[in-house]
Amino acid sequence: MMESYYWQEQVIPCYHFQELGSTNQTAWTLLEQGYTPPFVVTADRQTAGKGQWGRQWTSGEGGLYLSLLLAPEMSIEQPSHLTITSVFGVTELLCCYQIPVQIKWLNDIFLQGKKLGGVLTETRIRNQQLKAIVIGIGVNWCNLVPEMGITLKDYLDQSKIPNHFKLSSLLEQQSFVSNLPAQLINLTDLKYIVLTGLLWGYSCYAQEGLSNILPRYEARLLRSSHEKG
Repeated sequence: MMESYYWQEQVIPCYHFQELGSTNQTAWTLLEQGYTPPFVVTADRQTAGKGQWGRQWTSGEGGLYLSLLLAPEMSIEQPSHLTITSVFGVTELLCCYQIPVQIKWLNDIFLQGKKLGGVLTETRIRNQQLKAIVIGIGVNWCNLVPEMGITLKDYLDQSKIPNHFKLSSLLEQQSFVSNLPAQLINLTDLKYIVLTGLLWGYSCYAQEGLSNILPRYEARLLRSSHEKG
């Protein structure tokens, strides 16, 4: 199934599947088959989802599993910059919905001390130029999670704070905010918010580098989160 997502003046196709091994791998496969970037791949569930360091990512039905493939013509100092920008964009928007997410270095999103989601960025580089990038993200919505995980729906059901969108200072001049959901209610809302966060974070990096992003990213780091794990 294909849907369309509108980002600024671009129309980005979103290809949805009921089940995949990995949305990241499917994105690379579609690129090899001639699909034109940018595009998005989502799935109801993954059978071979993975996170940083090749760890398995539990990907049962009810979670958000999304990969964004971009083909920019730009040099990248370090691939980790792209992970930072992605986590920055998503956490910034989730906080606008009164969801106090934090970051475990480098790529994990935490809520109330438990893992809510994570980002896995993969690149293809030729002659010091970034030719293609896949930004994959998984976020727990109402899927089964391990003991150290948390789902966003459980948090919202238990929270007594209305999660209506509240504009942050960083977003005041951004035209895309008018298209964001007024409230995060379901998985469709979450998908739109997360995809917007990924694109916004990448756009900030393409225009300004890490200068404005890094302070916000570091402000949300968990204590001792520079320890990999």
